[in-house]
Amino acid sequence: MTQSKETPNTVLTLTLPTPEGGGISPERATATLLIQRGDLAHVRQFHYNGQLADLITAIREATIELGLLEDNPPFIPEAPKALPKAEAKPKPTTKKAAPTPAVEEEPTIDIPLKKGTKMVRISHLKIVGGETDAAAYKQAVLIAGKLIDGGLWDGASPIRIDDVYATMRKMKHLTDGEMGLFTLEDFVSLGDAATQTENGSDEDAETALEPASANGNHPEAQSEQPDLI
Repeated sequence: MTQSKETPNTVLTLTLPTPEGGGISPERATATLLIQRGDLAHVRQFHYNGQLADLITAIREATIELGLLEDNPPFIPEAPKALPKAEAKPKPTTKKAAPTPAVEEEPTIDIPLKKGTKMVRISHLKIVGGETDAAAYKQAVLIAGKLIDGGLWDGASPIRIDDVYATMRKMKHLTDGEMGLFTLEDFVSLGDAATQTENGSDEDAETALEPASANGNHPEAQSEQPDLI
């Protein structure tokens, strides 16, 4: 008889901001969730101000994303086999260089497209104005997908969205062919956080596009955002 393979455990790692002065300030209210099962994992950042509902929503959405990843696991090609090397002459003993510290890889988000998905760095997609709740985040992801499908953005350069709902109203009725009549700057701004920091304005400070709590709803988002639950 063959023995069934044991299903690996699901491991959740939460990094939460510590309350100060009786609460968590908005600029610090960002948490990170890592969910892992076997060799596959999903990382997301979300809004957290001490509410249990924020954690429940983040865990539920991360579990769904991990399940989708398991259904369509990424293809990782095997490394080419190294050819046997000829015996080398012994080299004189030299001092070993100090090991280079490993660089932490930046988290990414999956942008749904008409054909598949595309991974984009979190720092390359930001909301700089308007609402920044869960509904606004989902609208920003839809905007990014439409820009990529329309050939205006490749996901490799940072963009900033001033108002996700106003931007979506401008583009939601445009086909991919009609999107080609516009430029990327017609819908979003280009550049990263360093540009805004040099201006020294707190009101215009960029908010990194990170999954917020799904409890934040917007009346315009109900018909435009996909149902992820």
